[in-house]
Amino acid sequence: MTRDRVLAIDIGTGSVRVALVGLDGRIDAMVQREHDQLTPKHGWSEQRASQWWANAENGIRQILSDHPDAAGRLLCVATCGQMHGTVLVDDDFQPVLDEVPLWNDKRCEAEVETFSARDDLPALTTLTGNPPTTAWPAFKLQWIRRHRPEAWDRASGLLMPKDYINACLTGVRATDLSEASCFYLLDASTGRYDDRLLALFGLSRAFLPEIKTATDVIGAVLPAVCRSTGLPAGLPVVAGTSDMAASILGSGVYETGVASDSTGTSTLLTVVSPKPRPAAGVNNLHLANQAWGVFTILDSGGDAMRWARLAFHDNALSYAEIADLAEQAPAGSGGLVFLPYLSGERNAARRNARAQFFGLTRRHRAGDLHRAVIEGSAFGARRCLDDLRAATGPIGRLIASGGGSRSDFVLTVKASIYDLPILRTADAENGIVGCAMIGGLGLGAFADTAEAVRRCVRYDMEIKPNPAWRDRYAKLFGVFADLYRLGGPYYDLMDQVEGETDTPPG
Repeated sequence: MTRDRVLAIDIGTGSVRVALVGLDGRIDAMVQREHDQLTPKHGWSEQRASQWWANAENGIRQILSDHPDAAGRLLCVATCGQMHGTVLVDDDFQPVLDEVPLWNDKRCEAEVETFSARDDLPALTTLTGNPPTTAWPAFKLQWIRRHRPEAWDRASGLLMPKDYINACLTGVRATDLSEASCFYLLDASTGRYDDRLLALFGLSRAFLPEIKTATDVIGAVLPAVCRSTGLPAGLPVVAGTSDMAASILGSGVYETGVASDSTGTSTLLTVVSPKPRPAAGVNNLHLANQAWGVFTILDSGGDAMRWARLAFHDNALSYAEIADLAEQAPAGSGGLVFLPYLSGERNAARRNARAQFFGLTRRHRAGDLHRAVIEGSAFGARRCLDDLRAATGPIGRLIASGGGSRSDFVLTVKASIYDLPILRTADAENGIVGCAMIGGLGLGAFADTAEAVRRCVRYDMEIKPNPAWRDRYAKLFGVFADLYRLGGPYYDLMDQVEGETDTPPG
């Protein structure tokens, strides 16, 4: 039987998705298992590593049960996942702290602030390609060592979410260059762990996963996993990559100068570059191919709509219904402005920023609030985009991908606020498609990245700015920026008030 399908697994912040994908990028079938973020305190965000694996294992079992002929056609397994989730494991790859601090967890703010006061910070930023932030695992590890010493003492190694799934599949502890480039432990010029950084954080090389390229085969599925899931014996597993790098590749963004807007839980804005470009407000990560992505991020990009759906409707309305409500409201939401910083903000002067509505009056209705949430998320992304333009130069066009790109209305709001045309991919599951491309490249099904893109990526339509909306948004963006700037003292005050009433768990 021809082996022409990749089993793609995406460990997202909102769910685990398992899919059968052809070498033309078309998804034959997909199952999804949702999971929640745990937020025991403002700025904290956790998930259970055991839930990721349970969802992945169940998803694999279901999809192979629903498609009995699929197992014999599988070429390999390729996994991508949310970045920075700091999974500490013992010698048997069991999590020593099941509640994993996620990419948007801000609890290590004190560690970052202390580190940021170093005199040699500019040199370290050049070395790593990144400024220190609460997202990077090096700082999360510092917090865990100080505040969860019992777990730290039992840990023998570090994994990222998709690496943890790969370890469950294969019994191999490894990561890929995309993930490792954002540990804040890597020399960006060599792609290797840096001895000076390891010493600064008190870490050994043996504690860290071996770095592979995304397409490297790291092992085969374990016999016990084959029995529990129905996967065939000896099936290869490639290293895979971060969900960001997979989505960027799966949307056809791989050549220098091309830009991406990838919106899922967050909004990631990226420009492909041959090398890192350290600058204020931007970060750098290695992509799944031989290039770098200069990027900015809005932590609550798509999560703001998810929050509004839960808070206003207890999830009773679909996202499409919410977008329909918002589209009925006028551009500018009748003078209502929303700041989307529901989980603080990583790349910002005020990492402890809060969300808020400003301008609320009695005449506002649900549609106005929902449109304000959509517009506010785009305003927040526009702040990020301005930092990106300052680092990389002008951007002529963005390629939009991810679940947040499916609404014409939402993309028109974005295009009008960005003042840029946006090209949309035909398939929303760009991370899944990117996984299939990585698997195919690793097993020799594609000659190179260009061929993989030609065969697997298709585009839908181009969304252009609405001139009337653009002019109104240009004025409201100034209000948005002033609200963010002037709110700083109140963010600090709210931290003090909350600190008096909240007690961290454990």
